[in-house]
Amino acid sequence: MKLNFLMLCVVFFTTPALAQLSSEPQVLPESVGLNQSIDLLSSYIQRESVSGNEKEAAIFLEDYILTTDLHLKVFSDFSDNYNLAASLYPLDSEKPNIILQSHIDVVPVEDLDDWEHDPYSGHFDGEYIHGRGALDAKGLGIMQLKALEAFQQDYDTTDLPFNVTVLFLSAEETGGDKGARYLMKNFEKELNAVVVLGEGGAGYQNVLKNKPEKVVFGVSIAEKQSLWLQLKINSNSAGHGATPSKDYANIQLINSLNKLTNRKVLLLFNRSTRRMFRSLGRAEGGIRGFFIRNINWSILAPFVRKQIEREPFLSSLLTNTVTVTNIYNPPGPPNQISNSATAVLDCRLVPGTSSKSFIRYIERKLDNDNIKVSVLSESPEAQPSRLNKFYRALEDAIAISYPDAETIPFLFPATSDNSLFRSYDIPSYGLIPSVVTERDINSIHSNNERISLDVFKSGIVIYYNFLKEIQLKEPFSLFGNDDDESE
Repeated sequence: MKLNFLMLCVVFFTTPALAQLSSEPQVLPESVGLNQSIDLLSSYIQRESVSGNEKEAAIFLEDYILTTDLHLKVFSDFSDNYNLAASLYPLDSEKPNIILQSHIDVVPVEDLDDWEHDPYSGHFDGEYIHGRGALDAKGLGIMQLKALEAFQQDYDTTDLPFNVTVLFLSAEETGGDKGARYLMKNFEKELNAVVVLGEGGAGYQNVLKNKPEKVVFGVSIAEKQSLWLQLKINSNSAGHGATPSKDYANIQLINSLNKLTNRKVLLLFNRSTRRMFRSLGRAEGGIRGFFIRNINWSILAPFVRKQIEREPFLSSLLTNTVTVTNIYNPPGPPNQISNSATAVLDCRLVPGTSSKSFIRYIERKLDNDNIKVSVLSESPEAQPSRLNKFYRALEDAIAISYPDAETIPFLFPATSDNSLFRSYDIPSYGLIPSVVTERDINSIHSNNERISLDVFKSGIVIYYNFLKEIQLKEPFSLFGNDDDESE
């Protein structure tokens, strides 16, 4: 068998070709009013809440929660730091708490002319609800809230084993300092969290090459750590652009950045990625599945590297990435050579990478002692979450709606509030519990963001069934039997 054919067997996907899928019908609990739920999300989207201005949208949620039988808790009520929760039981009940979390804040809209509908209209066309935050992450928050509200109405909640809290957080898009980080610093004991479910993966088709129609749900159990760095150099070699020196600030910075971006990167397999490939290999089956399961074998490394270098998505999963996001000088005319140059790096580190050691690595690759490297922001280092009984209950809830689907744990290549909770040793799983399309996923942080009615309904149903699996099945032991699959 030729080695290039073996390589094709090893790689299970390129950048995911997400399905244009008509999902299986989702039957909402009778206690969920569909039109009222659509109106709630639409109105939530209408409250513009770009990071730093979450208050209006948060007060809207607060007013709605007060109309339900859920217990409201407002943790902070500032314009840029407004965090609140709706709980099955009061937080002072001290019951172990299942946290369903989303964020209130959204990213800005860049060009209104490129939107089919006003980004803050919450327009519903009968199939889609349109607007900034529809998927990231206002739709998720309303799915969680309506599922908990319906569960409370449908079942006797006199003495269930767990509290359930729907948490609405500020500042996720800017690092979480005034959201998740603020809450855990000040209210960790009161929250009493035993598991957190937030954003992350979703359901996709065209993942398995031998079974392209099969739906695969990716549940994130780990995330890459974000590390934002500033590089700054000052040089006395400034002056007129017509007579440049050989070592003015810009050219030094450019030369060092070239050394950094042209470095040979290492493939870093860890517990999360090995588990992901093993799960995918089992789902794929056959000889192809065998090679996927063993993608980290050293004998295959040269062929794996060749494929990964062609695929940015695969590269982001298995390497520490460095992206130059900004390069700038102080203001000046075109013919003036600045004596100062600055660049900003967005680095994403695979779990197990020390940020301090990575900064030292960056400094070595820059190979210029004149460049000062400083940290702008970093998310916490966090270990992957184990696959415990909460994960299995989520898996079972997905199977009720999608009985032929595969549920697979994976490494999320970006960063969310889940990492903050993991840094406190709280198991955290990321999932939009629906089958999504490429068009919809690509609208996140872009133009014409939207969520389909099918996705919205599916999310409510799966969260509702997850709560039933957790709360109503006997017995449900909180401790023991984590799935720590051998390496």
